[in-house]
Amino acid sequence: MTFLMGTTLALAKDEPPLPGVLAASVGDIVVLSEMAGGQRVEFETGPVGWLFEAPGGALFAPDLVNGRTTVIDLRMGQVADRFDGVTMPHFAPMGDRYAVVGDEVLLVSYPDRAVLTRMAAGIPYPWQVEMVSDSVLLALERGPDGTGPATLHAIDLASRQVVFRRELGGDVRRFALSRALGLIAFANASSETIELVTPATLTSVGSVRMSGGVRDVAFLDLQGSLAGVAAAADGAGGELKLWKLKAADGALKVKKERALPLPGTPVRLAVAPGERQLAVGLDPGGILVVDVDELVVLRAIELASPPRDLIWCDPARPGPLLPDWSDDDAPELRLGPR
Repeated sequence: MTFLMGTTLALAKDEPPLPGVLAASVGDIVVLSEMAGGQRVEFETGPVGWLFEAPGGALFAPDLVNGRTTVIDLRMGQVADRFDGVTMPHFAPMGDRYAVVGDEVLLVSYPDRAVLTRMAAGIPYPWQVEMVSDSVLLALERGPDGTGPATLHAIDLASRQVVFRRELGGDVRRFALSRALGLIAFANASSETIELVTPATLTSVGSVRMSGGVRDVAFLDLQGSLAGVAAAADGAGGELKLWKLKAADGALKVKKERALPLPGTPVRLAVAPGERQLAVGLDPGGILVVDVDELVVLRAIELASPPRDLIWCDPARPGPLLPDWSDDDAPELRLGPR
């Protein structure tokens, strides 16, 4: 990869190389940081609000202000395409289709981009979208400035049905899915909690408390953990907290809490391929790469301003080989324990 060198803290000699590529939207650029070698490259993209990883080593960076999209080749570290219009593809787990969410929701095949399903969904301001399966998605809706009530939509594209549409209490900023535990976690900034609910009914099964406004949340299913990010009460710093979660006898047990102080206010969280590391985007600018097992900082990456979005990409993720369009199951969320 042809990357420019960035500012990093070197790994110890006996540490294995970090996987994948970190992508951050910062100001009018997108910054790629290759984890194995610590190399870095920047692309002029315009102000990008969200980044979208595609299978086969592609990254879509849509500029909503100027109405154009930059497509970056993660394997080569260069721009693959630029075109007018905004493309925001949310890819399904198999990688052979993606959803486009707005007032209408489209399910589109990939890479040939044939429309498979189109339905009215009434989601004018999608804030976060996750494809639960190849035909079911969850969408968190908030106002364009992040204010107003948050609403969670569950959509089954196979049956063209809105499974549910629920307004959430408090200031829910982000959500995360755990297939291992069969739970959804909501990062609620106003209540300073991470709330854990069942996906089918949104019934509460417990919560974990933070000290400060919760900004982001992620599950580490391979580690059996929940990771939460919160801003400190004084607004000058923050902390990263990890809990070990266990479901037993119909109840959720929360144990083994660990915390790492942060030198800035956390804004975004990204999980590495393999789930052995986490990346935390900070305000006023920067990214910390944290080892999950030891809860220590492995690398610090300098940014000129806070990242709008931060994702940990896997350029080795293969693209679709033999698409399978058999989407005729009954409407359900299909999220539960393995």
